[in-house]
Amino acid sequence: MFFDSRAPEPFLDALIEALPVGWGGHSTGPGLADSYQEESRQRDLARDACSWEEFLRPGETTGFGEWLLLSLGEEERYAVTIGLLSGPDDSWSLFISSPGGLADEQGEFLRLPRASTPGEVAHALCRMARAADRRAVEKHLQEATAERRHASSSLPGGRIVVFDLETTGLDPETARIVEAAWLVADHRALAWGSVLIDPGVPIPEGAYDVHGIDDTMARNDGVSPRDAIDELTGILAKEISDGATLVIFNRVYDLPLLDAECRRHGLPRLADRLRRPVQVVDPMRISQQIRYHSDNHALSDLADLYSPGNLAAHSALGDCLATWDALVGLCRHYGEIVVRLLFQRQEVARHDEPLTVQHLLACSNVG
Repeated sequence: MFFDSRAPEPFLDALIEALPVGWGGHSTGPGLADSYQEESRQRDLARDACSWEEFLRPGETTGFGEWLLLSLGEEERYAVTIGLLSGPDDSWSLFISSPGGLADEQGEFLRLPRASTPGEVAHALCRMARAADRRAVEKHLQEATAERRHASSSLPGGRIVVFDLETTGLDPETARIVEAAWLVADHRALAWGSVLIDPGVPIPEGAYDVHGIDDTMARNDGVSPRDAIDELTGILAKEISDGATLVIFNRVYDLPLLDAECRRHGLPRLADRLRRPVQVVDPMRISQQIRYHSDNHALSDLADLYSPGNLAAHSALGDCLATWDALVGLCRHYGEIVVRLLFQRQEVARHDEPLTVQHLLACSNVG
């Protein structure tokens, strides 16, 4: 099945079906029943056609194309236009253009082979969405370096270092890392980084459905796993040695997986570099302990509560930002409850002690 500008609906419907799980969309086809809506649609498409003129090469022309509104969950995220592009030699190709959306305002223009399938276009849209998410998270973090994202009193213990992984599977002993990120912060963002990794093995469809990274993206843009894992583990070890507290959302997955990757590539583990056991603050475990009346302890649940404007779900850097925000939100709203809970378990001497990193560590390691 190929895109046909005269009858685009079957292709667009198949494209929406090919998007990763959790993504959705709908096309804004001709509104034949409502002439006003159709006139408005044509005006908007004409406006978009002007916006992508800067991307066209000499001799290239386009039609208006068709709109596709993409969403993640219930949130509308991106508006893209799909259409045909005519070249100077009468060749045709498929183009995708995005004027920017809620997550990112930067326009993009992609050229794809005329015979691209709905699945191939879906993968191209994921690459476009991930790039937009990265720019949006970078913008949040850049703003958080210039001014406080959180009150200085809301996070005990000073600096934290957060890391997050996107991977090929659920088993930490066998899964491979495809994206890693880290963030150093206190009440401001201090430093951060992320890297796309070629895992050297096929990325299963189920993993692609989670993070939108496919084999082509990892192979073309990813770096050597050994070098990336060595650098990430070294950064974490240095930050912890310099006094930062390690924060991982769901520590029983990410840390064992990082250890397994270190062993696989003949590298010293994080504990080996620190020469002591690794202590971790885990916001997911803290939430399970103190928000026991709720079943919503996933990072996406806490991000909805505490990470405003962060739409980059299941990108490693976006999840680092969400983890930072979630930990601060839990400390701010439930800090006294954490201390009382530990007092009831006879793990602290007083129920009214000020919240400390040791309290967070103790609450992260219960059960």
